Parts: sequence; C-alpha cells; structure tokens
Amino acid sequence: MNDPTAHAHHHRTMSKFLKLAHKFNSFYLNGLFGICNYGVDINGYVNHPQKGLCIWLQQRSLTKQTWPGKWDNMVAGGLSVGNSVIHTAHKEGEEEASLTADLMKNLQSAGTVSFFYESERGLFPDTEFVFDLELPPDFVPRNQDNEVEKFELVTASETVNRILSPDFKTTSCPVIIDFLIRHGIINPENEPRFPELVELLHVPLQSLYKKCDNLLTENGLSKAE
Repeated sequence: MNDPTAHAHHHRTMSKFLKLAHKFNSFYLNGLFGICNYGVDINGYVNHPQKGLCIWLQQRSLTKQTWPGKWDNMVAGGLSVGNSVIHTAHKEGEEEASLTADLMKNLQSAGTVSFFYESERGLFPDTEFVFDLELPPDFVPRNQDNEVEKFELVTASETVNRILSPDFKTTSCPVIIDFLIRHGIINPENEPRFPELVELLHVPLQSLYKKCDNLLTENGLSKAE
C-alpha cells in the first residue's frame, strides 16, 4: 500500500464515495429513494504461506443479466423473501463455489455493510450481510450454476487495484473494502480520509427509513401514496 499509484486510486475512490453521500442527502430530504436491497456476501480468503493474505474473486458469467463479465466477490447473492441470511449464505456458497458443509463450519459473521450506489436509474440503498471464510491453501472453488466464468486467488494489494478497476462490480466494492479495513490492509496510516470511508460503508439505512416513515405519518401520508 506504499505505491503512489494506489494512493491516487484511493483518493479518487474517496471522492466518488463523498459525492454519492452528498447526492444521498439531497435524495433523502426529498424522499426520493426507494426500497432497500438486501444481499449476502462471503469473503473467501487464504493465509498463503508465501504470498500472505489472499482473496478469492470470481468473474461473473458473460451471459449474466446483471454485471456480465465483471469481477466480483467469491460468493455474492441476493436475499429473497422467505429465506434466512444463513440459509442464503450456504445455498449461494454451494452453488457458486462448491463450498461443502465441512468448509462452511469456519464461516464467520462479519456484520453488515450499508451504502448507496448510483446507476442510470437513480440512487439506490443496499445492505449486505457479510461473512468471512478462511479456506485451506489447496482449495479451489468450482462453480455449479454456470453463473461464473472463472475464479482467481489474488493478493491483498492486487485486490485493491482490482476493486478500483471499472471491471469490478460496483456494489461488491464496499464489501471488499470493509474486509480490507478489518484486516488492516486499508488503515489510517495509508488512507488520510479513513474515518469518512468507514462511515460511508455503514450508512444507517434502517434508522433513516424509520425517520422517513415518521415524517410521512406526521404529514398524513403513507408509503403507498
């Protein structure tokens, strides 16, 4: 993380996060944002004897309806109605990366990451339930649902470059940034705006939605209106 180019990437990324935060404030005050999306992510990582901390990434299938061909977290999937978070984690882990029940015994909950992302359709709130999974050095993920082109094990420093590339799925970047922060790869020493970055990865969406509901109620309105 002492590479000047990496520092420049960090600063540009921070600027983008801050711009989104300002846009969110405007949207929130006008009550224009929609239903919150929920997802589940598994950070599959290896403590490699030579390379140190490494992270498994997947390249999404070129035929996927959303984000085709983009690089993504090892396992990531939407949380659908009627399924629990842990059930979704196990289901997606088996389908996307052939994670066995024995491997999943090491699955560790790492909280949530909440953020806003922008597309051509507007600004959207998203909450991801995050899990960390340490994997043996000889494990190689295998896809079972034809939604992954390939997997690649990359070092922590290369992961930073990868997530800042336009070839990476936008909504998975915050999850991996959170992982890199929790493992000390991104820290106050190499990221001058570290506190802001941490805050923007944990936008209090639930509280904000409650405030919005209260404002609507006080004005005699409802979500349906």
